[in-house]
Amino acid sequence: MLLAAAAALFWHAPALAQQSVEERLLNMEKRIRQLEERVSAQDKVIVEKDKQIAKLTGGDKWFEAVEIGGAIEIEGTVTKPPEGDTEADLAVGTVELGIGVEVSDWVNGEVVLLWEQGEGPVDVDTATVTIGPPEGAWSITGGHLVVPFGVYETNLIADPLTLDIGETKQTAFQLDGSAGGLSGSVFVFKGDNMEDGDNLIQGFGFAAGYSVETDSFGLGVNLSYTNDLGDSDGLEVEGAEGYDRVAGISASAMLTIGSVSVLGEYLGAMDTFGADYVAFGDYGAKPSAWMLEVAYGFELAGKEATLAASYQTTDEALALELPKKRYLVGLSAEVMDGLSLGVEWARDTDYSADEGGSGENTDNFTVQLAAEF
Repeated sequence: MLLAAAAALFWHAPALAQQSVEERLLNMEKRIRQLEERVSAQDKVIVEKDKQIAKLTGGDKWFEAVEIGGAIEIEGTVTKPPEGDTEADLAVGTVELGIGVEVSDWVNGEVVLLWEQGEGPVDVDTATVTIGPPEGAWSITGGHLVVPFGVYETNLIADPLTLDIGETKQTAFQLDGSAGGLSGSVFVFKGDNMEDGDNLIQGFGFAAGYSVETDSFGLGVNLSYTNDLGDSDGLEVEGAEGYDRVAGISASAMLTIGSVSVLGEYLGAMDTFGADYVAFGDYGAKPSAWMLEVAYGFELAGKEATLAASYQTTDEALALELPKKRYLVGLSAEVMDGLSLGVEWARDTDYSADEGGSGENTDNFTVQLAAEF
């Protein structure tokens, strides 16, 4: 009997062992399926998070939604005043850094930082958000910006005198639209002046333009208006109770025929400022300026070059420390990609003695090396 029992146990042992292995395999398969389900769920969470991150950063390659550009201008100047010794200077005229980001198809942001030697710390020159359809015919821009009053185009190193009177940088909202060759803008801004002491958003204006261009011909005209020229950067009138706003108007045109271009612009006050705000002699002033510039583009040693000459004048702008007349001649050329060299001669003629000036001339010679990226 003992031998028989041992034989029976020996005979069924492989079956018991085989059953145990099958159970273990079933348990392992069950655990593997559970692990696969957990991994699949985690993958879905990761994919969803990636989508959210891509939406916030502008795509899988977020840096493709960000654009950085700027300019560095180094200037050497020689000044011959009416009296005294000739003066020379070397300075970094401008360092500008712009950062633009495409937040979405409809939203773009831009910040421009500006530093000018001798003018203090780095300044936030503009900071804007623009909303509008991609390549659409309209957009809305808000933030700290230069309102579209005046054009101020030039091929020379020095800014035109119209800019010295009219450029207006304020916290503003503007609506832009275009249709064919027509374009227009309307804007409102919070200026520094408070008419009758009211702390309200009282500044507004508009701009309208038309342009046409072919292979050998181009024409552009622009008309703009602001209800308070006293809020411009050049005047910086600090209005208070009793201050009356003075509107400003600007008109410009640019004609291009082949390699020759002609620019013209007028900008001025439409009424007279009170003598307490902008004086001209013993009376209030009605400042204005206009400019005419001719430029010729050609190749110099295989590089693009421009020769330009300009005549500019102001009226009743002595209190703004602007000259009565300015003559300019300049030559600029591309040295290599992103690098240009320019030279310029300018003569400023002061207001006459009868108008409170000296009537004398000041000559300036400028050499500028500019890198853009």
